[in-house]
Amino acid sequence: MWSAYRLARFVAIVVSVGFSYGGFIGIFRSDDPATAKALGCGLLVGLLLMHLYNCVRMVDGRRPKAWQWTLALQAVLTGAGLLMFPSTWYGNTGFLAAAVLLLIRPAGPAWAGFAVIVLAQYLSGLEVRPTVWDAAYLAIGHTAFVGIALYGVARFADLVGDLEKTRTALADAEVTRERLAFAHLLNERVGMSLQEVVRHGESVRRTAEVPAARERLAESLATARSALADTRSVAHAHRDGAPTGRRVADDLTASVVMGLGVAAVLLMLLTNPIKSILKADETSGEAVLYLGLVAVFTALFLWCCWIGGDDGRPRFWRTALAAAFVVALAPELVFERSFWYLSIFLPALTLVLLRGWLRWAVTMPLIAQDWVTLALWDVTLQGPTFVDQTYQVVWVGERVLVVYGFVRMNRLTRELQHARAELARTEIARERLRFARDLHDLLGFSLSVIVLKSELAFRLLDKDRARAERELGDGLEAARQALADIAAVAAGYRSVRLPDEVESARAVLETAGFAVNGTVDTPPLTAEQSNALATVLREGVTNVLRHSDGRSCTIEAGVTGGTVRLRLRNDGVRTNDVPPGAGLDNLRHRLQAVGGTLRSEAVDGSYELTAEIPLAPLEPAQIQPSSVAMRIASTRLRAPRRTIADDR
Repeated sequence: MWSAYRLARFVAIVVSVGFSYGGFIGIFRSDDPATAKALGCGLLVGLLLMHLYNCVRMVDGRRPKAWQWTLALQAVLTGAGLLMFPSTWYGNTGFLAAAVLLLIRPAGPAWAGFAVIVLAQYLSGLEVRPTVWDAAYLAIGHTAFVGIALYGVARFADLVGDLEKTRTALADAEVTRERLAFAHLLNERVGMSLQEVVRHGESVRRTAEVPAARERLAESLATARSALADTRSVAHAHRDGAPTGRRVADDLTASVVMGLGVAAVLLMLLTNPIKSILKADETSGEAVLYLGLVAVFTALFLWCCWIGGDDGRPRFWRTALAAAFVVALAPELVFERSFWYLSIFLPALTLVLLRGWLRWAVTMPLIAQDWVTLALWDVTLQGPTFVDQTYQVVWVGERVLVVYGFVRMNRLTRELQHARAELARTEIARERLRFARDLHDLLGFSLSVIVLKSELAFRLLDKDRARAERELGDGLEAARQALADIAAVAAGYRSVRLPDEVESARAVLETAGFAVNGTVDTPPLTAEQSNALATVLREGVTNVLRHSDGRSCTIEAGVTGGTVRLRLRNDGVRTNDVPPGAGLDNLRHRLQAVGGTLRSEAVDGSYELTAEIPLAPLEPAQIQPSSVAMRIASTRLRAPRRTIADDR
């Protein structure tokens, strides 16, 4: 099946060749000598080639190289033909009108140039046609219609390529908008609390009186707990919530497409009938009936081309199509075929509305209907010769293709707009999950450390002021790091390194009163692998602090059979309090991104978390600057019982 872009280019090329075919027929039918006809055909071939070069463009939508010169050459060829063959060249000026719309920027000068070309055709038509209405018909029914039709089908190909190219950019824009809103919320709910923690902590260190220091430290501890709760609240809201911000849509493009299509249909349907009724010797009643039927057919035609419903067809399209057939065919019982011939536009509707084999079984005979009427009733619009009949088929077929091109591309525009909106929503959802993971994995740990250190300092303030200030200092350092993490989470992904995280985990667990032991010995890792394992360790330690009443923790890492394994084991797991929630899901997601797995198990009051990542050959640029090789000594410091609230 063809891509939408290739289909659009095909329609543009076929319609261009079809319109030029009418020019060749006009030259062939003229009374000019053979040499003049040959010259005219040569000019028209050059004009068609220039048009295809200028107007049937590649997917990037750029104007062709040296387009100013090729447009100037196209103008010269058009002007020469208009001067030398004024009675047959009128439709070919539409090629130049389309090229001006496509190549001249901005739109104002382009449409001004379009109007100048239409006016030039009108003035030229006055020399060869007997009335003003005939000259206006040449300018509007041929130059303006051909120009808008060719501009439309060429611009649709350009539009399809542009929509495909900009889908990701629009999704990124939506993600950026979401990130800014998230950063504002995070700073408002968590960042200000962390600043308060730092301010209170610094005030405690400057206050000599113990009661006043305890009061400020209590305020700091309450603020830290509130920040921890807010972090979880924001993380869960962004994990499960619906995207904010406007829907991705481009109504202006859809409006332009519809406007061009309506203009092309009106020029196609109305110019010939209006010229005919103005020239005909009909009574006022017959003229009113004629114009009324034309208006009804035009309304039905536009309704049938309207985009709607799940399959792109409007409501009641069967009724509208049947009514269009009746309005197009019934008046032929009253008016002569040469005066009422709107049935030649019916195949455009059947091509648009019908599906499958029925579409072609009905449309093809309708395109060749002049052959049918000639064979059955000796009635024809163009003439009985093979050239006449061929021209009629091409004339009808190119207009069918123009209408189909407008309707198909309008439908495609809407489909792509919907796809872009879905893509943007998908990207926003993915970004929300990243927010939630980073909040949980980075800020959750830091805030747990802040609460732990603040509680410890609060209890030591009366007994050991120096020790309390050291613990408070560690908490303030964690608060400053958390403030930095806020900016990192909002701006993008913040990585952590396994060596740093091992040292941090050991220090935090010892502060909490755990005896920490184990051996960590890993080979060089990529930044992604190191970050994934470090995040597992960080989340595991956070869960130990929040869910364990034990006093022993083991951290081990090493290589077994081409796989690096990290294991964290602790005792004192509370009954029915095995860590659930978003944390482990986040870790599994991170490990899956590097081909790893995660296992967790609670047995006999102990809890074990194991992460495994397969090792792969590394490029030098991928290797983490330092590997881990250390023996964690068994240490234990006396510390008060932890009171971090388990409000996951």
